[in-house]
Amino acid sequence: MKKIIYLLVITIILVSCANSTKLMQSGNYDGAIQVSLRKLKGKKPNDKEMQVLEQSYKKANDRDNDKINFLNKEGNPENWNTIYDVYSAMKNRQEAVKPILPLYITSLSRNAIFDIKNYDDEIIQAKKKAAEYKYALALTLLEKNNKSDARAAYNEFVQVKNFYANFKDVDAKINQARAMGTSYVLFKMQNNTGVPLPPNFEEELDKISLTELDGDWIRYHTRKSQGVTYDYTILVNMKNISVSPESVKEIDYTESKTVPDGFQYVLDAHGNVRKDSLGNDMKVPKTKVISCAVEENYQNKKATIAGTLDYINNVNSQLIKTDPIEAENFFEYRSAVANGDFNALKQETRDKIGRKPIPFPNNFDMLLQAGQTLKGMVKNIIFNNKGVLY
Repeated sequence: MKKIIYLLVITIILVSCANSTKLMQSGNYDGAIQVSLRKLKGKKPNDKEMQVLEQSYKKANDRDNDKINFLNKEGNPENWNTIYDVYSAMKNRQEAVKPILPLYITSLSRNAIFDIKNYDDEIIQAKKKAAEYKYALALTLLEKNNKSDARAAYNEFVQVKNFYANFKDVDAKINQARAMGTSYVLFKMQNNTGVPLPPNFEEELDKISLTELDGDWIRYHTRKSQGVTYDYTILVNMKNISVSPESVKEIDYTESKTVPDGFQYVLDAHGNVRKDSLGNDMKVPKTKVISCAVEENYQNKKATIAGTLDYINNVNSQLIKTDPIEAENFFEYRSAVANGDFNALKQETRDKIGRKPIPFPNNFDMLLQAGQTLKGMVKNIIFNNKGVLY
């Protein structure tokens, strides 16, 4: 059916820009028919277009009948779907022509000849045979009990349903094939560091949303569901967890700036104030250097979680792929006191003045924040590698 729709779209495109005679001569009979129909509808009789339509219609039907005869002689049950498509195309062709009949060709003193038949019995038979064949084929594929064949079976069952909405138990079989053909992936973490994690660390990591990665035949779960057999595991394998000691550094430095400091008169060689062309005293700006001493207190601490993101085939316990992962969380805080002219300070230095040192975050909080970074990193890797699992 999709093939027929595709061909019709192509035909419509050709109709808008082609010549019927050339289309017929090239073997595109249906394209020629569409062009002729468009020209004949609502216009004065055109003998040339009537003859092109008559010839194209006959040639198209002859070709289709030859194809059906060959497919029937071949005796392959797989051909019933094609036979159904061809008969449907023949019926659509004559239904397109019927509204403008009869057509009288003045130059030949006769009506154009169109072989009009009732194709319903042939279409019904081919449709039934095609549905039966596809249903039987799908059952055979299901019996092979593997995912690729189950997916192929699903496609066959869907085509059966397109033929007959209530064919046997097709809905149940579609669901069965869908279930058998779907791969399930379990996302989990494993702490192989020997270092205890915060109590809710794993819970926070499990909140990662992977549903947007779900495809036609793959589902990602962050929690194990009862009754689901998982084909793959994506394992956050943590191998190293570290939190640096709390570090405090005192940094002393001075900042300076050159600023305006009034003006001074310009003197000549005799020590007299020089005049400009208007007789005014000449003067130039004066500057001075101001400075401020700063005593800065720099606090820092770092938490690191490192390991690998492992893709595991649960059927054979094979490691399919592994990617390194490392997430860090930094705590930095700067406070300072100053002595001198505050106007000499940069704005970023001024922002530190008046602050006081603050308590360091505890190790668990640092690791939780690193875990949030890890979560985003892991999700990006899984997204980039979504073609690895199928």
